[in-house]
Amino acid sequence: MSQLSKLHEDHAILAKLFSQLGSAVESSEPPSQLVLFDLRRELVSTLLAHLKLEDWTLYPRLIESDNEAISDAGRKFQQEMGGLAPAFVAYCDKWSASRIESDWAGYCADTREILDALENRLLRENRELLPLLERLDEAA
Repeated sequence: MSQLSKLHEDHAILAKLFSQLGSAVESSEPPSQLVLFDLRRELVSTLLAHLKLEDWTLYPRLIESDNEAISDAGRKFQQEMGGLAPAFVAYCDKWSASRIESDWAGYCADTREILDALENRLLRENRELLPLLERLDEAA
């Protein structure tokens, strides 16, 4: 599977997981701990693997491009992501199962906030970043 195909596949999976978690936090009552645990575990593992793929292969490839606009865009996205990843890790660390159970409304509010940031990022990557990678693939 090409790098571009893998990124598209990851984005589709992440969008599905964002939607599922978003639906869960729209409820006035939390789902079972097991259901929420499974969803959170899948989201964390998928997102962290995706971020590593971007950090290790996507950004360096864009940044090392001879095309200055592509290189600059790669650098910009890499720097922007530097703030979102720690925010996501802090969110995950903050919300243990017992804390979610005791403060469902707070968890829902924090989840909507982090999901908004992640969904906006995913949308921007699909619109701006992946087309740059397509251009590099076409030029190769």
